[in-house]
Amino acid sequence: MNEIAATTWWMQMTTPPDKGGKADLPPGCVVMKAVKPTRAYYLYLYTSVGRPYQWYNRLMMPATELQLLLNNDNNDIHVLYFNGVPAGFVEFDIANNEETEIVYFGLSCEFTGRKLGLPFLKWCIQTAWQKPISRLWLHTCNLDHPAALSLYQKAGFEIYDQDTIMQQTPDPEDDPYLLLPW
Repeated sequence: MNEIAATTWWMQMTTPPDKGGKADLPPGCVVMKAVKPTRAYYLYLYTSVGRPYQWYNRLMMPATELQLLLNNDNNDIHVLYFNGVPAGFVEFDIANNEETEIVYFGLSCEFTGRKLGLPFLKWCIQTAWQKPISRLWLHTCNLDHPAALSLYQKAGFEIYDQDTIMQQTPDPEDDPYLLLPW
């Protein structure tokens, strides 16, 4: 296997953004909560957003374990639709009453560059702060979209830690994406 340097930035927001206005989504956009989504639908979202950025964790989970996670009330998934088509998603971990983690956030490749990312992220932030939490946090890395770090900073997240590790890249012949039915 090959290795690549992966720098991860741990980011947080410890106060809600200014409540001066509602986060408006662009015309044609709507966000819907995916209540206990099927594994197949979730993997469609996960791979349409994460494949270019080496998102493999959910693909490597046994099917029953992933479905249990998706059925867990502490796993909160919302899907951004643009003109009726899934354009991206956010996955929150709300298990901790004091804080919320944005586990996954992103747009499908077909929808990047259309000025949807920041409005959707602001919507996600406002949604997370509707709970009485003291911290909203996430992590991103240099393997994510090149604009991810600056997008999070623009939305109000601050870096509180970072590290760099050597991460193995899958052998192309063992690529878990090849196991998907599509």
